This record gives sequence, structure tokens and C-alpha cells, in this order.
Amino acid sequence: MIGPGSISHNNRKFFAENVDRSRTEQNVVFCNEDQRQVYHELFDEALAAYNTKKKKTRDKITDYYEHIRRGKQEKLFHEAIFQIGNLADCGCGSPGGERAAAALKEFAESFQERNPHLRVFNMVLHMDEATPHLHVDYIPVATEQSRGLPTRVSMKQALKQQGFVGQGRKQTEWNAWMEREKVVLKEIAQAYEFEIISLGGGRPHMDLPQYREAAQRLEAVQEQVTAAEQDIAELEKQKKALQGTVRRLQAAEKVRVDLEAIQPEKTLTGAVRGVTVEQVEDIKAAAIRGAAAEHDVRELKKENRQLHSQMPSIRERLKEAEERKKIEQENKKLKSYVAVLEDELVKERNFIEKLVAGLSDALDFLEKHLPEPLHPLLEKLQKLVNAPEVVMRGMDQPEPEQEPERGHTWGDMNL
Repeated sequence: MIGPGSISHNNRKFFAENVDRSRTEQNVVFCNEDQRQVYHELFDEALAAYNTKKKKTRDKITDYYEHIRRGKQEKLFHEAIFQIGNLADCGCGSPGGERAAAALKEFAESFQERNPHLRVFNMVLHMDEATPHLHVDYIPVATEQSRGLPTRVSMKQALKQQGFVGQGRKQTEWNAWMEREKVVLKEIAQAYEFEIISLGGGRPHMDLPQYREAAQRLEAVQEQVTAAEQDIAELEKQKKALQGTVRRLQAAEKVRVDLEAIQPEKTLTGAVRGVTVEQVEDIKAAAIRGAAAEHDVRELKKENRQLHSQMPSIRERLKEAEERKKIEQENKKLKSYVAVLEDELVKERNFIEKLVAGLSDALDFLEKHLPEPLHPLLEKLQKLVNAPEVVMRGMDQPEPEQEPERGHTWGDMNL
């Protein structure tokens, strides 16, 4: 995935709730350079050449880092996050997680060589969260440019110089490059005895409200599936009872047929001809069985009428069970998303923490440059930023509803 990037989070200058501090020492730091210093190394020579061609001071760029930071066309840096598997099969501490970490380490060590125009200044393999994953923070560097600085920040041009050309909105340079990186990671993972499978893909990004709604749907579906399983078990009992009824009716029917098969003849003296003593005994036994069977038939017909009266509700419950079975299929899909959704939640939390850290930096900047009369206001804002409820508020706790306030403006700085 591609993320907004939080260097402070990656380097554990602050700890999010999902971090296990006891395992932080297991993290692998491949590089950790000062971003401003890297900008000087990459662009100072090109910046000097650019400024010599500008006659007016206003057209010159004094600080290329600040120029990019304040601009809207390019980002100061980009971040890509790579992971193999999920919490179920590659969790930290599991055998799969250890193999995933080894594969990601090999992938990281060859990243810069594969991408000469993506200057990596921070790269960390996290082993203190749910799953091993690699954060790669890089600056896209385009060289030999005719517009702007001869060496400048440009994601599109940097990837183009690496041989990746966009084919439209659906297949951009970045998509083509990422597909190549996935192929490399796949080959490395296979060398570590991973079997590569497709999870379908194409799932749209979910923000936090959508994630919560999906989680609630998952819980409701699980309850419905449990109820459906109970209904099915009850229906199985009723099915066995019906099968027993059928067998008993068939036995009674056989008794009736056997009695009709015996047809004695009466003689002139009133005696019975054609019937032996044994047959008489059989008739007596059959009569006894027939009486018992007749009683059973009456009872069974009574049970049958009761079951027949229950059939509409049974049909309805069967229909509901079938519908719940369909819902169970959706439940399975939702379960496959749970681990990924957890990572989405972590991303949202990290983004909030980054905003808080950015606000602190902005206040420090304002304290140095604003007039003295405005310092009391900055002190109040600093207390607000440092308040535990601002820094530590969980993503699952809704903010209290309040009326929106207008921002304060001093010159070209907005607070």
C-alpha cells in the first residue's frame, strides 16, 4: 500500500497503541537519514544552477525543501508499505511471521539498487506490531529536466526514467512500478517456501466509519448464522421424527395386507374349511398386532396432523435458514477482511498522531516568528496540544459534537 508516511512513528519517536514496546528492539532499521540534509545533497547544485538563470530575486528559490513543502504539485517524500500474509498466517512470533520477516529483509536490501531514482532516506522493518511489515520512505529524483530545476522532485518523471510509462488513468507509472515490485517480492517469498494465492483484490479503501459499519455487519451476520444453525438442528430432529412416523405407518400397512390374504371357506355344517390350527394361531396373533397397529395409526395420525399444522412455520424457518446460509457466505468474506481492516484502523490512528506531531512543529515555528503579544495565545494552544485527551484519544472514541470554529490567520500562515 501507499501511505501518507510518518517518520516519527516509523522510528518510534512516539508509540501508537498497537505497538508492543517489549518487541521494539527486534525492529530492523536499514537507514535513517535527516530528510533536510538529504534534500541539500540531492538538489543544492541544481538549485544554484537554476537561480543563476533568474534575474529577479522573487523568481529565485532560497530553500528547495520549503519550496516543495509549501507547494501543491509534489510531496516532500513518499512511503510504500510491504507485507506478506496477514495476522492469521504471518503474525509476529509465528513460524510464518519469521519467514515473512526474512523475505522482507532481503527485499529491502535490494530496493535501492532496483530503484536508482527513488532516494531512500528512511527504511524500517517493524516487528513490534501484529505482523512484520516494511516501511520504505523515499524521495523521487528526476534528473536532466528541461523544466524547473535540472534535478528536481517528480514522481512521474523519476519512474519514467526507470522505464515505467503510464498507459492511462487505470495504469499509471506508479501502478506499473508497484506491479514490478510485487513480482520481485513474490519471487523472494517463494524462495522462502511461501505459496502465493490471490485474495481477490479490488477491495475499495475503507475509512474508519465504513470499517465500523462493516464490523457491526459482521457481528450481526455471526448472530444470524448461529440462530440458523440452531434452527437447522431443530429441523433435523423433526425430520427424524417424521421418518419414524413413516416407518411405523408402513409396518401397520403390512399387517393389514397380511390379514386380507387369509380367506377361509364356510362348509354346510358351519365348520371352517381350508384353515389349519397354525393359521388360526397366526390370525389371532395378527389380530392382536392389528389392534396394536390400529392404536398406533390413530396416534400417528394425531401426530401427523400436529406436524402438518406446523409445516407452514417449518417452511418459513427453512426459508429463513436458507437466507441465513447466504448471509454466511458474506460472513466468510468479511472474516477475510478483518485482518486487513485492523491495519486500516492502525493507519487512521497513525495519521491522527502525525497531525498532532505536525501541529507541535507548527507551534514551535510560530513561537519563533510571531510577535511577542501573540505568545500567550501560543502558550494556550501548546497546552491544548500537550493535553492527554488530545494526544491519546483513541480512534474508537467519538469526538464530542461542537459547532465549527473559524480559523485564525496571520499573513500566509493558517492555524
